[in-house]
Amino acid sequence: MPPYDGPSVDVIVPLRNEAHTIPAFLAMLRAQTLPPRTVIVADGMSEDASRTLLRAAQERMPELRLRIIDNPERIVPAALNACLREVGSAVVARMDTHAEYDPEYLATVVQCLAERPDVAGVGGAMSTRGRGVWGQAIASTLRRPWGLGGARHRVGGASGPIPHVFSGCYRTEALRSIGGWDERFHANEDFEADTRLREAGHQLWLEPRARSTWFVRESPSKLAVQMWRYGYFKALTLRLHPDALQVRQLAPPALVVVLVAGSLVDRPRTVGVAGIYLSLTAVLGARASAQDGSSMIRGAVVPAIVHLSWGSGLLAGLFTFWRPARAGHRESRTR
Repeated sequence: MPPYDGPSVDVIVPLRNEAHTIPAFLAMLRAQTLPPRTVIVADGMSEDASRTLLRAAQERMPELRLRIIDNPERIVPAALNACLREVGSAVVARMDTHAEYDPEYLATVVQCLAERPDVAGVGGAMSTRGRGVWGQAIASTLRRPWGLGGARHRVGGASGPIPHVFSGCYRTEALRSIGGWDERFHANEDFEADTRLREAGHQLWLEPRARSTWFVRESPSKLAVQMWRYGYFKALTLRLHPDALQVRQLAPPALVVVLVAGSLVDRPRTVGVAGIYLSLTAVLGARASAQDGSSMIRGAVVPAIVHLSWGSGLLAGLFTFWRPARAGHRESRTR
C-alpha cells in the first residue's frame, strides 16, 4: 500500500464490562499502521475493571490520545451517538472490543474513502471465530450461509457496493446528516443506520482487503439471547424500512409458526416436520464443526438455536412494533 496522505480518522468504541478484552484491543490499536487522531470510548457505566484499565491506558499509551466518556443509557447506539458528538475528524471508524482488526485495517478503509468520493461508508471482510469448545462450534455455524445468512462481508465477496458494512468507517458528516444511530435499537442499530444512509442517497462499499475477526458468544444460552435480540430488532428495522426485507429472512419465523401452529392442529405431523428439520440442521451443524475441527455434538444443536431464537425474536418484534399506533401516539426517536 502506498504511503497514506488523506484525512485523519477518529475511532469510536462502545463498551461495557469488557475488562477481559480491553488489553488486546488497545494493543491492536497501537499496531495500526494508520494511527487514529483520537480514540473515543463510551463506557456504559462498567461494573468491572474496564474504567480502571482505560484510565491506566491514558497514562501508559499517550499516543492513542484516548478519551473516556460516559454512556449512562448503557446501550450501543447511545454510546455511538455520544462518541459521534465528540468526533473532530472528517472520518470516523467504529471499532468493537469483541473483534480483532488487522494492522492495515484503518489505513485500508480510510484510503478507500479518500479514493472514492462517492462512497460514504466502507467496511471490510469479516472472519468468524469462537473461543472455547462451544464458541468454536457456534462459529462453525455462523460462518456458513445457512447459519446467519449469506451477507458478502461474512462469506466473502469482491470489492463493490454493499447494503451493510461490519464495523464501518464513515464520513463524519454523512453520519451526522442522518442523525447518527437510532437509540430505539438495542441491536441491529448498525444495519438500520446503514439503511438510512442508503435511503439518503449515500453509497456503502465493501473492501475485502480490510480484514477483521468477529468473536461469537461462548455458550448456547448467550447465543440464544443474542439471536433473539437480533430478530426482535430486525422487526423494528422492517417496520421503519420495509424494503430492507430479504426473502431468506422469512424462513426462520415461518418455521416457528409452522411448529407452534402445527402442534395445536396436527401434532403427529408437526412432530415429523420438527424431526426432519432437526435432523437436517444437526447434520449440517455437525458436518461444519467436523470440517472446522470443533465438537460435532455441540455443532449439531447450534443451527436450531440460531434459527428458532432469531425467528421467535422476529415474531415477537413484529407483534410489538407492527401493532397499530394508539390515537395521538407518535413514534419518537432519541439521540
